Amino acid sequence: MARKSDRPKSDRQILQEQMDASQHEYERGNRSLLLSSIAAGLEIGFSFFLMAVLYTHFHGLAGEQILHFILSLSYPIGFVLVIIGRADLFTEHTTLAILPVLDRAQRRRDLARIWAIIYSGNMIGALAFSLIFIRFVALSQNIDSAALDYYGEELTAGGNAGLLLGAVFAGWLMGLLGWVVASATDTIGRIVVIVVITFVIGLGGLAHCIAGAVAIFSAWLGPGQAIGFADVLRFLALATLGNTIGGSVFVGLLKYGYIVNYR
Repeated sequence: MARKSDRPKSDRQILQEQMDASQHEYERGNRSLLLSSIAAGLEIGFSFFLMAVLYTHFHGLAGEQILHFILSLSYPIGFVLVIIGRADLFTEHTTLAILPVLDRAQRRRDLARIWAIIYSGNMIGALAFSLIFIRFVALSQNIDSAALDYYGEELTAGGNAGLLLGAVFAGWLMGLLGWVVASATDTIGRIVVIVVITFVIGLGGLAHCIAGAVAIFSAWLGPGQAIGFADVLRFLALATLGNTIGGSVFVGLLKYGYIVNYR
């Protein structure tokens, strides 16, 4: 017989846990939120770090499709560090922070405060990691600086509509990630969920505004300067908008709606 702790959580249990976790974030001070979100922006940079390492070792040996698959394997590491480490990531809070607002326990202006602080902190962390990483690449013989240009060009390839829709899917998956992680009963299960879902985001080339920010800042400020400031703004604007829609509408609003109205 399965132990009680091993049984799957009900949707109402998950919603309540998500609501409680979000309420805790609203009660935290601005400084605590900012520092936690800066940490998340820094830590998620290790996804790009590993991608650059893998690119350096395999770009001359593997074809384009195989190389893309290998680089996608790097994507989950930063998310594991952030989510298991309990730092604040904007794309988690597109779903999480909206739940108390839907439940009328928090106001929209409070939601705007949470989003603004976490997003700003994530961007500060991403930019700081990029600057440190660029310096490391210049001093190290272990990473090819072409990796910075490669991924920056990958992120900005294609039209605005494709980038936006890909970001919606990424935000949707990140919202589901938070939901499924909450249903897992042990750390190993949570890590498996994080790895699987973020690998899908990486393999699908879906735009994630924070993980992508590390790469695009590195491509912009790196020695090759493969992209311009306009490319940075375009990517961040479309990725952020798409991630927000995907997480808040397709997960937060729908999950809350069908669970609360279930009879």
